[in-house]
Amino acid sequence: MKTKFKYNEKLIFWLLTASAVFLRLVYVLRIPYYVNQHDAGDFTSGHIGYICYLVEHNWQLPNFNPTTVWSFYHPPLHHYLAAIVAKCSLLCGTDMAQAMENVQFLTVFYGLCILLISYKFLKKFKLSGFALFLPYALLCFHPSLVMLSGSINNDALCLLLTLVTAYTALLWYEAPSFKRIILLALVFAATVLTKMSGLLLAPAVAFLFLMKLWKERKQWKHYFAQFATFGMICIPLALSFGIRNLILWHVNPFFTLDLGDYLYTGNHLLERVVLIHKEQLASPFVIYNVTPSNGLAVDRNIILYLLKTSLFGDKFFLASDSPYLALAWALHIVNLFLIVLAFICLLIEVIRMLLAAFKEKSLYPYIKELLLCILYGCSFGSYIMFCFKYPNSCSQDFRYMNLTLIVNMVFLGTFLKRHSEKTQWRWKVLYGLLLILTILFAVFTTILFFHCSTT
Repeated sequence: MKTKFKYNEKLIFWLLTASAVFLRLVYVLRIPYYVNQHDAGDFTSGHIGYICYLVEHNWQLPNFNPTTVWSFYHPPLHHYLAAIVAKCSLLCGTDMAQAMENVQFLTVFYGLCILLISYKFLKKFKLSGFALFLPYALLCFHPSLVMLSGSINNDALCLLLTLVTAYTALLWYEAPSFKRIILLALVFAATVLTKMSGLLLAPAVAFLFLMKLWKERKQWKHYFAQFATFGMICIPLALSFGIRNLILWHVNPFFTLDLGDYLYTGNHLLERVVLIHKEQLASPFVIYNVTPSNGLAVDRNIILYLLKTSLFGDKFFLASDSPYLALAWALHIVNLFLIVLAFICLLIEVIRMLLAAFKEKSLYPYIKELLLCILYGCSFGSYIMFCFKYPNSCSQDFRYMNLTLIVNMVFLGTFLKRHSEKTQWRWKVLYGLLLILTILFAVFTTILFFHCSTT
């Protein structure tokens, strides 16, 4: 029976993973490389222009102030990798447009790796059966992660390397060694060299360092040597691009493009968080226009914008005459139920963990959970700060906090695991409801992605 269960578990894993990869391939083959993108630009600016520049200049970084061209201020790791794919395509006889199409296969690979490392996190919490595969299925079919797999920009690689860094940090904590601290330093630096938001990992990694140092304080010299090694490798590498721009062009290493009045949302707390006006419910997709009466973007409520972009990005996902608009609304309803249930499970698990830690007067048994809480808090906190520091509707996109989705799925799994043996009717109802909602979520998502707009 044990052997049979293991076989079935592997079979379910590969079926879900294969379905997820197939859905992502269908998506990137269906849409052109310039559709449903973020800051993609053209062959001279944006992320596409950045890749083309590296190809045309033999991988040399821009010899001008990078803030003068849209998106060129981003760290270059993803763009270098994409430029290699584009250059190989050009050598095979394609034009630059087809080369950009081929870059999406690189981001599909990122998407697959995101699923695999997410699965590793789920297994790290010793999840199995229903508690393992329901959260994993939601990740496999989540529209935000599907769209991320077709994104030309650096978001997919940043999320992947963030997860790899967090997982490597856990491995180091469990068995500290110079080999693992060097690997951690390299993947951390690679994350920041992909996107400066990778620095949000710093509090979580610092927490693990301090906890291990305090627990093994009698060996503090050994750990200080490891921390020094980490700093000497990670800090120069991670900040190399920012320091280069600071020295050559006097550019703030943490420069972020200010959009000014573009789709300005205002900073009225009630309107941004609580109030939802009827015009905001006119479409299941983001409404990209400004109300003439007040000059503010229609979709300025952060929560509603999050819900819309988590499923369909910030573009009009279906054609205006599509017969599947009702299905898009149905997916919103299913998604809302899942969000509420999953977030309640997360809160219950976090409160239970904190109470147990307080009772035991020790945080050490809950290091993995605390690490995820810090990652969640940093991601969510930075998102909220970003929304109010740059009050433009596009600043509210769910892609800025995709990490919270994966953390939430881990806590959903741990909740289901803790209650897996309970047979009372209310638990059966909960499991059945979650299963039905997950199936509907996967089916609706698949249908909509097979019929998404190509313009």
